[in-house]
Amino acid sequence: MTEEPQTHRKMLSQAGESGVVSCCAKGNPRDRAELLGAMIDNSTRVIYLKDREGRYLLVNRQYETLFHLTCEEIAGKTDHDLFPREIADAFRANDLEVLAAGSPLEFEESVPQDDGLHTYLSNKFPLRDAAGLPYAVCGISNDITERKRSERMEALERERAETWLDRLIETTQDAVVSIDRQGRIVAFNPSAERIFGYTRAEAEGKNVSLLMAEPYASEHADYLARYDKTGERRAIGLIRTVIAKRKNGEVFPAELSVTEVTTQDDIRYAAFIRDVSEKSRLQNQLIESERLAAVGATAARLAHEIGNPLNGMAVTAQLLERRLARHGDTADEAVQSALRRLMEEISRLSSLIHEFSSLSRREKYNFRPVSLRAAVAEVLDFETTNYGALGIRVEKNFPQDLPPVRADIDKLKQAILNLVKNAAEAMPRGGMLTLHGRRSGEQAALDIIDTGLGIPDGVDIFEPFATTKSSGTGLGLVIVRQIVSAHGGSVTYSSERGKGTVFHLTLPFHTSRP
Repeated sequence: MTEEPQTHRKMLSQAGESGVVSCCAKGNPRDRAELLGAMIDNSTRVIYLKDREGRYLLVNRQYETLFHLTCEEIAGKTDHDLFPREIADAFRANDLEVLAAGSPLEFEESVPQDDGLHTYLSNKFPLRDAAGLPYAVCGISNDITERKRSERMEALERERAETWLDRLIETTQDAVVSIDRQGRIVAFNPSAERIFGYTRAEAEGKNVSLLMAEPYASEHADYLARYDKTGERRAIGLIRTVIAKRKNGEVFPAELSVTEVTTQDDIRYAAFIRDVSEKSRLQNQLIESERLAAVGATAARLAHEIGNPLNGMAVTAQLLERRLARHGDTADEAVQSALRRLMEEISRLSSLIHEFSSLSRREKYNFRPVSLRAAVAEVLDFETTNYGALGIRVEKNFPQDLPPVRADIDKLKQAILNLVKNAAEAMPRGGMLTLHGRRSGEQAALDIIDTGLGIPDGVDIFEPFATTKSSGTGLGLVIVRQIVSAHGGSVTYSSERGKGTVFHLTLPFHTSRP
């Protein structure tokens, strides 16, 4: 051990005397060489000097310690004498590049050590003689193995996080839509494709207003411009309910949450969009059920309070009618006419109370497999004579393989009967009544189509007491919807004034979960 520093000093002294080493300190070259040798030997960097042919002229103590070689053992050898060929070739190529460039260069170099392969960041530069020609390459190498390992781990963790985030975005049930500062769509996940009906290729690059209903579509560009200018937030960081628009033009309620995302390229905005049309439908259905429950409770009380007096009135009116009949032609016609009107109103009130009672009763349902085709046929058998007299033609269209529905046969026929009667009453001058059965996903659908007068705009025919007929209670369709809802189905309609109405009734198949 005592010989090694002496050897370094001897080599540095010789290098100093030949002009290889220069120093700002005063004194003879030998003293400067010893001072420089001490600095080199105490460095934690690996320092070495090679001639133009790649032969080692000098290594420091850190080099000797790491590779278990003394300076005497290394002197005059090349990298090919010390390391595997592939690694030695890489060292030599880097040295030659420095000599060719004539200036300092930096390389990442790998070298085997006791515990495996290490990575070094090597700064290599040429040494020049008095004529300015490079005659040697000096290298100072810093072990960056741990740093590289940390960088790899960070990159791996970052990749895992990005993969996890990508999978989350791809599999979430919410639409995830990202836009740039100009409002152009730059990301469109599979749920967005499902909710809006556009493919990713159709949506990307288009303005995000494509997905908005009015007035949001027209106002969005102004909102982005105002936010960029003033920072005023109206949607970012909040959850709002808005009206969105599908590719087919259908509008639907959606919950919108927008966040601002800063990237290297641009500031983008990511929107998380949830289709709440089903939630809204269920909420409306709950509100409607609560309202019908209130109406039912009132109806039950009215039926009790009014029913008995009304029955008494009906009995009294019938007695009056019989007494007047005994007088024959001598009876006052005005009195008879008034009595008939009275009995008609009593009958109408009795019908209203009966429907009130139906609405308020907690019905029991006997569900079993029912052929929708057979149920419709039974209902039409009762009405065929009336249709002929009214000039109404009937057409039925049912697939042979339509599975049975889960239904209470009597309640189902009551609902269908109400709908076909309404259809017939909407065609006072005759027309076509079509009943079309079909499969709709896991449900059976029944379309009841008439060519009648249609429903006036602004009328919600499912509203209690709402009616377009001169007579009627306005509770029939409320009861129809109550029956269909109890079956786990739905009833909707579309109508065009003067052209007719289509009622869409859906019921779950018997094999479906209720």
